[in-house]
Amino acid sequence: MSVGNYVLDKGRKPESALLQYRAVKVGTAEESVTAVTADTDLLEGVTMFAVSAGELTKGKLASIRMEGIVPWEAGAAIAKGSLVGTDASGRCIVAASGKRVHGRALYVAGAAGDVIGVELHRNSQLA
Repeated sequence: MSVGNYVLDKGRKPESALLQYRAVKVGTAEESVTAVTADTDLLEGVTMFAVSAGELTKGKLASIRMEGIVPWEAGAAIAKGSLVGTDASGRCIVAASGKRVHGRALYVAGAAGDVIGVELHRNSQLA
């Protein structure tokens, strides 16, 4: 399955170690990001590569997909076409009523841990 199709990718300074294909939010420092910690967080984008604690100390930037079709790790089973949000771990899940919608699933996720293609929406709305 081919899931990547970028419109906008940016390098951002990670404030902590980051996992691959997880959502991030704006950090406290200029041009920085940090891991999503709540399902109500407003996304900056999804990480394309992991950044380890060791790489963080060496100044490695995080590659963040901000717009386009993004590979995103699922936090649960997701049907193709579902509107998705994020869980507190930065994985995509079906957006619950009243929660933020960050995109639309282009593929089926059979279980948590599957990586699926998601059409990322920069301007999130409520489900």
